[in-house]
Amino acid sequence: MTTGKRRLLSPMLMIVVPFVCLWLALPEALLAVDNEKAGGRGRFRLDLYGGLSLLNPGDMNQIVDYDTSVREFTYDAYFDYLRANGMILSWNEDGDGAGRKIRHAFPFGIRVRYALLDFFALSVGFEFLRRGPNDSLHVQYTRHETAAETYLETLDTSPYRLETRAYWPSVGIHFFKRFGKALDAEAFAAGGPLFAACSYESHRTYTWTIQGQGYAWETFKSEDLLAEDGSGIGISLEVGGRLSLPVRRGIDVFLESGYAYQMVKSLSGEGSEIKGETEKTWEGKWRVKSETMTTPWGTRTLRFPTNYETGGPGTGDFRLDLSGFRIRIGASLGF
Repeated sequence: MTTGKRRLLSPMLMIVVPFVCLWLALPEALLAVDNEKAGGRGRFRLDLYGGLSLLNPGDMNQIVDYDTSVREFTYDAYFDYLRANGMILSWNEDGDGAGRKIRHAFPFGIRVRYALLDFFALSVGFEFLRRGPNDSLHVQYTRHETAAETYLETLDTSPYRLETRAYWPSVGIHFFKRFGKALDAEAFAAGGPLFAACSYESHRTYTWTIQGQGYAWETFKSEDLLAEDGSGIGISLEVGGRLSLPVRRGIDVFLESGYAYQMVKSLSGEGSEIKGETEKTWEGKWRVKSETMTTPWGTRTLRFPTNYETGGPGTGDFRLDLSGFRIRIGASLGF
């Protein structure tokens, strides 16, 4: 799947363009500001940093809930129905069939700051994050049809992966105050476009084996592969605070924390599915679909995100929400 990657433009280009624009916009009078008016540590500073971002892309994470609910309804609820009606003696489940959701990421970035006054600076920056829990899931259902014969149904899923990728150039404003000769405290706000992508991949192998005294017969085996991706452009806005300390001449270390609103409201991309000898591909817009499963053992309505055939009724908006609290540590170089 390559559409999402193609739509995420070159990160280096996104760093250079806003920086050049800011440089050209600065009048020569501002370039004459001396180090004293910049707080004594240089007009320009280069920040390099990384950190932790707490995320909850709820629409995307619904895939995990949907897959878990389908499995439990198809197998657990079905076997309970068989046992309750005397069709099997008993059943049990071994393994863990729930994939991990996206809960956090580790973004890293670069920022160039220019001090206009001894308490105020402008900046241009670039950040990138990528998060994709990669799971291998195994679940085995054992149902005892008779005292002498057992059915084993095994579900192996590898890989099982959700992934989100994003980068964002930004322009920021910074208000800072020095306490003594060492500590700088700062409040900042930054914003810019958000270029983001998401993807989902599940490769499942199903095996059905009949066991009895002295024999084991693999009666059926199948493989399914489903892959979908999407990309779009949204907005990134962040506010936060910062504390920094000098460690040697021209070099500071700093700690930042804040909250970022990062939202993409429209994503499109490719998808493909392979079931046995049948393969199909498509392109579409990501939406949240509803599906009702009706069987002799019950009815269940589920919601899940997809880009497959999302143009009809019964779909809702899909949003890739990467908002959350952030904390960063980094180094700042003055020049």
